Amino acid sequence: MKGLEIAAIAALVAAACSAPSAPPPAATPAPAAPRAFVGKIWLSSDPAAVLGTMRIFLADGTLVMDSCFETYRLARWEALDGRRVAWQEDTARIEAEVDETTAGELRLRLQLTQEVQEERYRVADVPFVCPDAR
Repeated sequence: MKGLEIAAIAALVAAACSAPSAPPPAATPAPAAPRAFVGKIWLSSDPAAVLGTMRIFLADGTLVMDSCFETYRLARWEALDGRRVAWQEDTARIEAEVDETTAGELRLRLQLTQEVQEERYRVADVPFVCPDAR
């Protein structure tokens, strides 16, 4: 090597050694444990609910809401903590406490503006077809 090349390499090494050290990369948060209610089709078990009322919480944060007589709705949902979720319906933010009573049952306690509304669901049987409206 020529003297100029050696001097340039030495200068680079010296600069690298004297440069402030970069902070360590931020730790990647561990993925949340899968929630048992996610990825299942939940049909309302409330006799007063519209026939075929269903909720599907997808792992990508999409909530599918539908019934046999209403147009489906897609909304974004998020876990707030280990027991609560939230989603947006039109201009209202809905927060709900999730109670997974058994593997095949789900209870949501929705915090509405003036009240708490409880909804009960069961895992849908497959196949399922909405009955004809009378």
